[in-house]
Amino acid sequence: MELNAYKIRGFKGGIADDAYKGVLGSFRFGYGLNIRSENDTLKCNQALKKDSGSVVTDLILFFVTAINGNLYGFGNTGKIYRRNGSDSVWSLVYTDPDGAITGAAEYTNWNGSNYVPFLYWATETKLKRIPLSGDWSTDVSTFANLNGDPGSHTMTMAVGVLMICDGQYLALVDYEGNFNDKALDIVPGNRTKCLLPQDAMVIIGSTRGPKIEEGWLWTWDKIKPSWIVRRMIAEKGINALIQSEFIIAQAGISGSLYYWDTANLVPLKKLPGGGWVEPGAVANFKGLPLLGVTGSNKCGVYSYGRLNKNDPYALNLEYIPSHGKMEGVSIGAITVHGDAPFVAWKDGSTYGVDTVDDTKKAIGRYEGLVFDAGNPFVQKSYRFVKLLTKPLPQDCSIEIYYRLNESGDWLKAVMEDGAESFDKVGKTKAVFTIETGDPDEEDEEDGMGETYEVAVTLIPTGNETPDIVAVTTLFESAELL
Repeated sequence: MELNAYKIRGFKGGIADDAYKGVLGSFRFGYGLNIRSENDTLKCNQALKKDSGSVVTDLILFFVTAINGNLYGFGNTGKIYRRNGSDSVWSLVYTDPDGAITGAAEYTNWNGSNYVPFLYWATETKLKRIPLSGDWSTDVSTFANLNGDPGSHTMTMAVGVLMICDGQYLALVDYEGNFNDKALDIVPGNRTKCLLPQDAMVIIGSTRGPKIEEGWLWTWDKIKPSWIVRRMIAEKGINALIQSEFIIAQAGISGSLYYWDTANLVPLKKLPGGGWVEPGAVANFKGLPLLGVTGSNKCGVYSYGRLNKNDPYALNLEYIPSHGKMEGVSIGAITVHGDAPFVAWKDGSTYGVDTVDDTKKAIGRYEGLVFDAGNPFVQKSYRFVKLLTKPLPQDCSIEIYYRLNESGDWLKAVMEDGAESFDKVGKTKAVFTIETGDPDEEDEEDGMGETYEVAVTLIPTGNETPDIVAVTTLFESAELL
């Protein structure tokens, strides 16, 4: 019987919403993959490495990249860390006696004699600060009292002032050092959670608590006595906002991403496995928005966007934490510092801050869409998987896995010589044998399947990575339905 070919060529579509279909080049799931190369091939992304050593001992919820070249992290038990800009050494510089820090920012304003940059941060009921050049042992002060919110005091500079989430209010500090604890009062029952500066206004995301499917987006310009526009999303609150080519709002606990332009609201994407993004777990890196996902069995740092106008908007799990786990992990804060992303995480009682390892690629995993050849009612037997690659670097390898009818564990394919991986240096072709059943033999029917999935594991070495051009599976259909 003549064999048919299932061809996978092109990978820029990213993670699909549907297991069976997606935009051109999309796949069911993957991680550690570079899908945005110029040649549209599949290769490994850079790995993350732990940067903080044993210094960080709580979950950093907000980073501040300061103008003095230092990176500051603000933890969920009140610890404040500094990564020195001159030698990249982490240190614990202060522990706030009032506990969890739920918002932080740098802002320049009047200190009584000069305009100087300050680090501001908030605990549940207090707003504190220190001059950027100050002494942590003597110069920390309580700047103001807040109305109080145990969840979020996200801060950002918008329309020339420092705005601070504070329960149903927005508080603000202006350039002259004046403080207003109730600069904006949104509808009672709503709690401000995240902020995004946008032109001559600020966008606010709010929640009504973990049990109410109602999150709101608001705009305000600091001048009008009340909010200007508001829009409801039927999710458990707005958790995070980020600006890329457009505004992305992450809402609820099921991984929903939305587009909003202050007029039109459009659902964009669902994160695989659900979850949510903390207010400080967003950043822009080399033209792509990064989102740190918590509350999923597929936690990590995702990107959503495109690098060229002719590319699709793609979702990709760019990085998983340096200890290699995606489940039971919390991603606290993300920032870009010194042209590299930094990612704070928690795993049980272990904490850390990761950054990109420029000398090491990550293991990449690609899992294709469910394939049925347009005939989901026809059984099929699958014979071979052929790889076409760029010349394979030394000590790199590729493994092939497959699964029928979306059930059971992934099965590992082997090559004709019995090898379980393709590791031939400089070679560009490899054939793996599957042999899932013979349609001409009645007793082989159980080894056949109506649907098929192929997965590829790319194993790098150092900074060298396999580079896959195409994956082709040869199969034949049975007459038996």
